[in-house]
Amino acid sequence: LKLITTYTLTMAPQNTSSSGSSAPTSRPSYTDEQLHNALLNFYGGSSATAETCGHIFGFGNPNHEMSMLQRITATTMLDYESKLNGGQDNTDDAAPSIATLLEQASSFHTAHGPILPLQSIIQSKSPCMTLAAEFKRASPSKGDIASHLHAGEQACVYFGAGASVISVLTEERWFKGSLGDLREVRLATTELANNNNNNQQQRPAILRKDFITTKYQIA
Repeated sequence: LKLITTYTLTMAPQNTSSSGSSAPTSRPSYTDEQLHNALLNFYGGSSATAETCGHIFGFGNPNHEMSMLQRITATTMLDYESKLNGGQDNTDDAAPSIATLLEQASSFHTAHGPILPLQSIIQSKSPCMTLAAEFKRASPSKGDIASHLHAGEQACVYFGAGASVISVLTEERWFKGSLGDLREVRLATTELANNNNNNQQQRPAILRKDFITTKYQIA
């Protein structure tokens, strides 16, 4: 189960930092049963059976354990469930409404430019290849990779080296990312492109890379 998607920045996060990751340091933990049930509920609850969702049940393997991707996906589901229920675990404030997020997004786009269509960015480089870069602080398999870097500064290095697309890992627990990183990348590359306007340089498309389990995450 790998629910990862990328898309252009649509909202301005409420909390950001000037350097390093702004991800929270404290998060609730969940039991294996809670994680398993979250996956089952995602696939229909009682209708999710070993016959219809074999990957969750290990395809009949009695010693099956959830994969890391399944654990991350289920954890994301439970984290957002808590947020959308008003932060009942007392580790996060209640999440802003979708209407509030859309209003923030509209203001952000007015101030800093609209979303760029990824397909158009890629096609504009034809017949050459389009270079895509990725900002990732850590991963479950590699541990810390670049946890100390300033996301915006690193993205400008990628942009200066010719990247037309930059993806940003925003998953907080295992990849140590944040929406603050996404915002910093967007703002820094937009400013750099504006300063290089004499070169008629198009700012890069900025993508979010995360485990998307609810439409709230892409509001």
